[in-house]
Amino acid sequence: MDGSEKNETSRYLPAKPLQVTEKIFLSDTYRTRFEATVVGARVREGRTEVVLDRTAFYPEGGGQPADHGTIGGSLVTDVIEADGEVLHFIGGGPSPTAGERVACVVDPARRLDHVQQHHGQHLLSAAFERIHGAATLSFHLGADGCTIDLDAPPARMTPEALAAAEAEANRLVWADLPVDARERSPAELDALPLRKGAVKGSRVVVVGGGPAGEVVDASPCGGTHPRRTGEVGAVAVLRAQKWGAGTRVEFACGGRVVALLHRAEERMARASAALRCAPPELAAAVEKLAEESLARRKELERMLEALATVEAARLDGACPPGAPVAIRLDGMLGAPSGLRAVAQAMAARGRTALLGGVEGARAHLCFARPRGPGAHLGEILREAVTVLGGKGGGAPDLSQGSGPDVDRLDEALALAAARAGGSAR
Repeated sequence: MDGSEKNETSRYLPAKPLQVTEKIFLSDTYRTRFEATVVGARVREGRTEVVLDRTAFYPEGGGQPADHGTIGGSLVTDVIEADGEVLHFIGGGPSPTAGERVACVVDPARRLDHVQQHHGQHLLSAAFERIHGAATLSFHLGADGCTIDLDAPPARMTPEALAAAEAEANRLVWADLPVDARERSPAELDALPLRKGAVKGSRVVVVGGGPAGEVVDASPCGGTHPRRTGEVGAVAVLRAQKWGAGTRVEFACGGRVVALLHRAEERMARASAALRCAPPELAAAVEKLAEESLARRKELERMLEALATVEAARLDGACPPGAPVAIRLDGMLGAPSGLRAVAQAMAARGRTALLGGVEGARAHLCFARPRGPGAHLGEILREAVTVLGGKGGGAPDLSQGSGPDVDRLDEALALAAARAGGSAR
């Protein structure tokens, strides 16, 4: 913040640490409405930062995004914790004034979603570790998906292994076990079966326990969690893929599972309507369509090959013997697959073919000749395709490329013909 900003209004305080006195989000996940006093407000790097004496807004951290909401009617678009401060970024409405008492509202739907995803991750990570000995290395909660990164290779995370971990996580959800998230004494920490060591602080989320219950998971965490596992609703493992030496698992919990189910049902309904079949018959209809498409594609390839053979014979008879044939083709023969088929058919007849065509918004080149001694068509094509503003290359006897400058296709063919010892037609 420069001097002009400080002189503009007295509500912006100097850029110095302003400690928040109470972090409500750590003690009460369900508190989404509260009042607070503005300790300070300032502009830094073009953004308005507000510090409150107490806050229920969760700051981004530990893989969990920040809460959104309002402070005194002004929109809160982001929250971070830095240098001991919890900074609330105002993205709309008037900026609160230092010393002002303000009513604050945390977006309850966003908070619930994050609680479900984050605690569901704890249960899923516990399940992977208990059943497969796979530890969670990192966690990401995004607007469109959630992931955990495991230290186990993909070969171990088979569909059956994923299903087993999902079933175990849901068993913990539906058992509706108690959840206790709070700071622990050194003696309490020593007595807990921690899934991972505490990095900072002594706040641990314990699942289970109680007078007669077994502790099924204990993990250090500063995020927001429910009172009971049942509030997660459900855990769905969606897919897994290689991530470094380990495995990245994508999953969804709670309301997101319901939303995914509705989207899947909508897509199935649209696909069923397009294929004129009932939803239960969709898989069989798609398989039949794929088989028919493959058969038609093979038939089209046979037709293209026959047409290319006829065109190669025509060009062979119409062009001077021995000279390279540099020509532009149209229609399906001017597409990349058609150019290649004709060029190879001409090479089989002992001719050098320098062919060009246009498909869509790009000009395409394909050069071919009989194997053995002769011009390096890959080098010639690399030079010719630069005229089209594109790239390409290949072997001495077969090369392909394309570029966006379709108006210069004839110029590119003429250049190739000159390099190969012939003339374009």
